[in-house]
Amino acid sequence: MVSRISINDIDPQSLSSVHIQCFFDDLFLGDATGFIVEFNRENYIVTNWHVVSGKNADTNMLLSPKTGAIPNKIKTRQHSSQGFGEWIEDVIDLYDDESNRRWIEHPSGQLVDVVAIPFTPTDQIKVFPLDMALVNTDVVMRPAMSVSIIGFPFGLSSTGWPIWKTGHIASDPLVDFDGRKMFLIDATTRGGMSGSPVFLRISSGYTTSTGRHLIGGPMVTKFLGIYSGRIRDDVEIGRVWKPRAMIDVFLNKK
Repeated sequence: MVSRISINDIDPQSLSSVHIQCFFDDLFLGDATGFIVEFNRENYIVTNWHVVSGKNADTNMLLSPKTGAIPNKIKTRQHSSQGFGEWIEDVIDLYDDESNRRWIEHPSGQLVDVVAIPFTPTDQIKVFPLDMALVNTDVVMRPAMSVSIIGFPFGLSSTGWPIWKTGHIASDPLVDFDGRKMFLIDATTRGGMSGSPVFLRISSGYTTSTGRHLIGGPMVTKFLGIYSGRIRDDVEIGRVWKPRAMIDVFLNKK
C-alpha cells in the first residue's frame, strides 16, 4: 500500500512554485517557472517579463526566432483541491478579447524583468501563496551565502514538485546591480527556471540587523527575490530581482 503525501511531508517553500509552459495557440514555445503571491486579497502568478512577452528584456529580440511567435497563453500545473499531491492543468490567457495584455508590469516596464499575472483559481485548484512575511526575516545577507532557486529546470519536476537548485550570493545584496533593484547569484541554473523564487535558508552563524550574531537556533528562511536568468550565456552568474521590484509591480495595477 502506497501512503499518501501530506502537507507535513513537503517543504513549505516548495508549495508556491508553479510550472509554466508558454504557448502561441497550440505551438509550444518553452518552459518557465512562476509562483503564487496574494496581494490585497487577490492571487497572482509572479514570473518574468521575458516569459510572458517572448522577448529578451534587454535587447527586445524574440526568444523564439525560428517560429517568430510570442506567447498568447500559458499552461500552469496547479495543486488540485481534490487531494494533496495531485495536480491539475490550468490555462491562462495572456491577452484579453481586445488584445490588451493581462499581466501587470513594473512602472519602468521591461527594464524590470518582473510581472504579475492576475489569477483566479477555480474550485478545483488549491493555492499556496508565498509567505510574504519571509521578506522581513532578520538576516543580514552577505556574498558567498548559499541560496536556493526553486523551479523547473527544462520543465523537469520531482513528481510534480519543483526542484531546488543551490547557488551563492555573488554581489553585495544591498547594492543595486546595474542601478536596478537586483543582485547577482552564482548558480548552475538551466532553461525553465526563469521566474523562480529565491530563498536564503540558514540555521546558524548569521547576523541580524541589530548586530546580534546567532550561532545556533531554529532554521530561518528569507525570501530574496525572483530569478530572471543569466547576465550572459557564457557565465553562470544570474540576476535576482529584489522583493521591492515585485511590490512595485503590484502597486502599478491600474
